[in-house]
Amino acid sequence: MADAQLFIDFFKLGLNDPTINAWFGGMYRSFFDALRELGCHVTYSDKTPNMNADVLVVPTGGGQDKSTAKAMKQFGGPVILNVGAAAYWYRKNFLDRWHDQILFAYGTDCSDYSPRMFEESGIPYYHFPFASTPKVMRPLALPKIYDVVFVGNAASGIGRHNYVEPLMKVINTERVLLIGPGWERYGFPSQSIAWGELLNIIYNLSNVCINISNDEQKEGSAKRLDANNRLFDLAMAGCFQISNAPQVVRKYFRDSEVVAADSPGEWVENILYYVAHPDETEPFRVAARKQALAEHTWKHRGIQFITMIETRLSDFKNSDAKAFSLKKMFRIRDTHLPPYGLKEFIEKVRRRFNCSITLKDCNL
Repeated sequence: MADAQLFIDFFKLGLNDPTINAWFGGMYRSFFDALRELGCHVTYSDKTPNMNADVLVVPTGGGQDKSTAKAMKQFGGPVILNVGAAAYWYRKNFLDRWHDQILFAYGTDCSDYSPRMFEESGIPYYHFPFASTPKVMRPLALPKIYDVVFVGNAASGIGRHNYVEPLMKVINTERVLLIGPGWERYGFPSQSIAWGELLNIIYNLSNVCINISNDEQKEGSAKRLDANNRLFDLAMAGCFQISNAPQVVRKYFRDSEVVAADSPGEWVENILYYVAHPDETEPFRVAARKQALAEHTWKHRGIQFITMIETRLSDFKNSDAKAFSLKKMFRIRDTHLPPYGLKEFIEKVRRRFNCSITLKDCNL
């Protein structure tokens, strides 16, 4: 790593939304703290970018593109894009207009699709998964008062009910705890819990913690493979975890560390088996935490992030980033018009109405 202190400013990342901040703010702060421990100067800006920073990290998608474009214009220096999977956010014209300022894009999608699409725009894409921290997520010597716990939004994407519905039909529901919006049909009030110490306690109260990727997160290596932060938090907390989406899980954990099955029937069978045989879960708990500590702490991610920046920053400083480009003249489109690309707008309609509308259907 470079001798000079690297100054990174993170802009918004959705944390100006109180709900998003509650769910993910603590996790991001763990990442920021790890970067500081590694010698970086890190700030978080909610309204305007920190003009003293070496690089600016900005979000894309989710209606944030307009504010991101304004921040990039104001900052003027090198920026890093925090992106979703390219299957749902990839705006080539937007990227072309801002290409000279973009160091790279990074996101949690580990499919082949995202790097291939960003390569078409001449922008490096780095797979950058979530992680966890042993300072917060850790084993606790608590009684197991629940058989099954899941903390997550039922309406986050499509498909989670396909797993929970059959489970609730065959398990003692009095020993189940579902926390998050959208589980009212099973008798649980809509509620949320912030990422942090209390969440770790809740995880540690259960014999089995379940993890459910929604359908969009497990569409395959040709489109999207996207691990959620719960995968890493449960492992770091030393909890026994049963997940769906083995094609995602196996990128990070072995079958001796995290049990995973994609078929709802097999997934439910695994849960029932380990609820009835809790003594058999201990080797998984130990092995998963060992792997999380070895490869999936925010310090590991911080080292990776700094290396990514330093590698690209040297190339940026040697390039003629301020060269005139006709495409720059059209950046006003990004700072004034609606913040959605057509692809993202169609995806919002598809998810809202659970339909299969595509770009081709729009005859565009």
